[in-house]
Amino acid sequence: MTKTLLVNFRKYTSFGSEFYEPMLTFFLQQMQKFKDEYDTLYLIDSMWNISPATHHLPSNVIVFKVDPHLRYYDAFKVVIPQVKEDLILCVDNDVIIYKPNKIKETFDLLEYQKYEVVSIYDTIGTRTYPE
Repeated sequence: MTKTLLVNFRKYTSFGSEFYEPMLTFFLQQMQKFKDEYDTLYLIDSMWNISPATHHLPSNVIVFKVDPHLRYYDAFKVVIPQVKEDLILCVDNDVIIYKPNKIKETFDLLEYQKYEVVSIYDTIGTRTYPE
C-alpha cells in the first residue's frame, strides 16, 4: 500500500513570513531523514508561498495551494479527495519527528492492525503524556 503524509501549512496572518520560513526549512529537513517511511509528502499551502524551486523540494513532495479563507480542517477536506495514496497520515506543521520508524509504526497500525484512523494525542501545554 502507498503511504502519504499530509501537512497543513497555514499562515494566519499576511505578515511575519520571515518567522515561518525556519519552521518550513526544519520540517522539510526532518522529513528527508525519514523519507523511506512514506511515499509522498503533501503540503497544504495556505499563504506560506511554498515553491518547489525556492525550497528545493524533492520529487516526492507535492504542494497544494488552497484558499486562505478556508478553515484549517476545511483545507483537508479540499485536498484529501485529490490524494492518490492508499494510507494518509495527517500531521501538523509543528510536529517534530526525531526518532526513526515512528512514521512507519503509525502506518503499520493503519495497514496491518486495520485501524481506520490514527490520530495524535494532543498534549498542548504539557511536557509528558501517559504511555
